[in-house]
Amino acid sequence: MKSVVRRRGAIVAALSAGALALATGNASAANALIHVTSGAGAGVYNTTHTRFGKVGIPDLGFGDAIVADCWDRGDNLSNHGNVWYHTVSERYTAGTGQELFVTGWTYGAYVDGNEAFHSGDIPEC
Repeated sequence: MKSVVRRRGAIVAALSAGALALATGNASAANALIHVTSGAGAGVYNTTHTRFGKVGIPDLGFGDAIVADCWDRGDNLSNHGNVWYHTVSERYTAGTGQELFVTGWTYGAYVDGNEAFHSGDIPEC
């Protein structure tokens, strides 16, 4: 009886560890750290359309970064394309060193010239 319980415990532990590894692998594979390389300054917006406003956090500047999980189409600003990154956190490394976890949308051209989109670093939403 003890050996059956031990085997069941080992199987449950192995399955749990496997599920945790799979969940972690999928989550980290979908997110990309994208550094702000544009000097334009990138705001974080409520949607991919600027008319709905920003989320209320500081704009990102050169040297800062975002963590994005996908891209979508939206407003075409200054004729730089319509790619927007779904942003899950912001890293203000150039200034305060703060990391904020405010979800929103950043305009790809003002973040990295749409490089993460073109290289396929993040999937379409």
